[in-house]
Amino acid sequence: MLKTYLKIAYRNLLKHRFYSSINIFGLSLGIACSIILFQFVTYHLSFDTYHRNAKQIYRVVDEMHIPDGTISYEKGAPMVLANTVKTQVPQVKNVAMLLGDRSFSIAVNSNTAHPKLFAEHENIALTDKHWFELFDYTWEQGNYAAALSEPNTAVITSNLAQKYFGSTNVVGKTLLVDNHLPVKITGVLAQNKPTTDFRADMFISLASFDQLNPDMAKQMRNEWYFINSHTNIFFQLNDNTSPKAVESAISGIVKKALGNDGSFYHYKLLPLREWHFDARYAGVIQRPLLVILSLTGLLLIVIACVNFINMATAQSTKRAKEIGTRKVLGSTPAGIFNQFITETSLIAFVAIALSLLWVTLFLPVLNSWLGTNLTYSMFSIWQLPLYLLAVFIIVVLAAGFYPAMILSRFKPIDALKNQLLSGTKSSQFTRKSLIVAQNIIAQVLIICTVLITLQTKFLKTADTGFDKSAIVMVPIPDKAKAKTDYMRNLMLSKPGVKSVSYCYEAAMGISQKGGSIKYDTRDWEKYTVFTVIGDADYTKTFGLKIIAGKNYAENDSTKQFLVNEKLVKMLGAKSPDDVIGRKFTSGDLNNAEGTIVGVVKDFHSKSLYNAMEPQLISTGRDYYRYAAVKLSGKNLLAGVDQVRDAWKAVYPNYAFEYRFLDEQVASFYKKEELLNKLITASAGVAILISCLGLLGLISLITTQRTKEIGIRKVLGASVTQITALLSKDFLKLVVLSLLIAIPVGWLIMHSWLQNFAYHIKVPLWVFAATAAVSVMIAFVVTSVQSVKAAVVNPVKSLRSE
Repeated sequence: MLKTYLKIAYRNLLKHRFYSSINIFGLSLGIACSIILFQFVTYHLSFDTYHRNAKQIYRVVDEMHIPDGTISYEKGAPMVLANTVKTQVPQVKNVAMLLGDRSFSIAVNSNTAHPKLFAEHENIALTDKHWFELFDYTWEQGNYAAALSEPNTAVITSNLAQKYFGSTNVVGKTLLVDNHLPVKITGVLAQNKPTTDFRADMFISLASFDQLNPDMAKQMRNEWYFINSHTNIFFQLNDNTSPKAVESAISGIVKKALGNDGSFYHYKLLPLREWHFDARYAGVIQRPLLVILSLTGLLLIVIACVNFINMATAQSTKRAKEIGTRKVLGSTPAGIFNQFITETSLIAFVAIALSLLWVTLFLPVLNSWLGTNLTYSMFSIWQLPLYLLAVFIIVVLAAGFYPAMILSRFKPIDALKNQLLSGTKSSQFTRKSLIVAQNIIAQVLIICTVLITLQTKFLKTADTGFDKSAIVMVPIPDKAKAKTDYMRNLMLSKPGVKSVSYCYEAAMGISQKGGSIKYDTRDWEKYTVFTVIGDADYTKTFGLKIIAGKNYAENDSTKQFLVNEKLVKMLGAKSPDDVIGRKFTSGDLNNAEGTIVGVVKDFHSKSLYNAMEPQLISTGRDYYRYAAVKLSGKNLLAGVDQVRDAWKAVYPNYAFEYRFLDEQVASFYKKEELLNKLITASAGVAILISCLGLLGLISLITTQRTKEIGIRKVLGASVTQITALLSKDFLKLVVLSLLIAIPVGWLIMHSWLQNFAYHIKVPLWVFAATAAVSVMIAFVVTSVQSVKAAVVNPVKSLRSE
């Protein structure tokens, strides 16, 4: 019986090849897009889930509660907390510390005349064996128990070993880190898994920390206020231990150590499985976004299924005699139902096969466009075959059940007389409802695409309060004054260099410092002020505007500070001039005392996700990490070459690296760029599938109304009148869908925009443009087929009946 069903289904698909092609092509596009979205979602959901102890691992993060009611979120924690909890909280089974995202210059064969130099950017970490007890790595050589047990030892990944030595047999060889710390390689790890947020390629023993950071090592190890975003602390809890109980214990420890100040620091345990998704702590992507993308993939399939249902029910008149004849010859409703389900199954199977071809062909292009590393293989992830099976079942049930049920219920006499349910009010209402639903989905996607594009553009072009153009950030390995002064003079002698400033971080950066402050004769303020550290040329290089007072000078005897407008308001001053000359103490700068000499206009030191924060700016040679170089002229690459020459003249034994500041700022909004591209592509596919559905449906309806069109033409109706007659019903449905889609789209995007402290106001023209585009597309698609039917010779139209 199944063989007969398949043979008849195959013949029917060939007989109605135009409508079959529309169904298969539309379904394949929707399924292909959903496969890519499925892979994207499962890729992110799988981050760091492969560790054996994943369910018991928590990251320590900090919520700093400021008296004005705001909360500052910090992903780092003080080193002293790790050691204290290890000895005082029995519910914690193991503690691991990772000083991550470090950048160093690495010398290979450093004892030779021509060592090989490599610049490693934020892919080096310091840790010990406890890290490898919590997290799973594949050891190609060595073992975690002994590999990092001593100072001056390191473990590297196999790809780094190949890069340095051309071989993975490197245990016992030596690297020179930062031109002063020799480390012996004691282990080799397999390459990092793509689904991990901890991508260090080199682990240096934590016992080497004091040698790498001699200026700040003691303070970082023992100071409760020293919270660094690169200091990662992880706890493995005992089975059945409540994270809240551990948080409570930590709260008691902190209050005991800090006294009244302890109430401002709320250390939380963030589950490892949530780390990838929590934007407050530099999570890569948010779960709501994955939900949106999952729904988008499902809705694309729904749109394609709507096409199938509409055309199947509208096409019923063309198959009336077939159904009637089958029933007269003894076919049961169940038999006819099974026949149409078989046809739907065949279409779904072919569509899925075709979708796999689309994915294979276009995934490399999409990876390049999206900046992703998605890979495709039928069995690359075990969930994909199950997903395709689920899609097959959903399509067959969603697209096939209703038409099959309708067609199998036809009475033989009605079927033979062409008196079918497709013309009843019930079937027409169902068809129109499906068209409206289909258009709502496409229109909402259009609205989301436009508004996400506008917000992304706003994030990139908004006035940040500083100049980010033509600024190159260059790490400095040695902060000695003689060397930095010499390099500054060399750089400023170059025609391509405008100004140079030594600083801890750019005006907008990833790393943040902060602490409490004293103002005038008052006690310590009950909130955190973020610290910006740079030399006297910092304001000039980054184009910061001084609105009161003057710029500070680098003076070893008397500390001078600049503060921003936000801090002026929080201090209760009536105007910026009121704070000039007042005493000021920065807790973050070792309680350095000085005076406020100027006020700068507010500028954003973080992404626009965050509200403006109180800031101070001052000098601090011990903290300088970068040379910020403002280039002049149009040939920026020539300017970079001049910077490189000056840098290499001062640091010949280090590898030169640089990054343009505008690229660094743009990287803060990669999530928005990715979302924009995914939704744009989905909206395009949705519009295309909807157009295919309208084209197929108008083609069927014009075929059904051939005799009516012929009679109208004989009675004098023009092509325009007939086109309007056939198109107006569809246009009414498009307008109705707009009335629903516009408020739905506004609600979705209004909610999304609230994630940003600074965002666009939703402009009304977006909805007007969406309406215009939707109506125009529907009109063009329906008009093409309507005009084609209207220009046919009426004699042929009447003869066809």
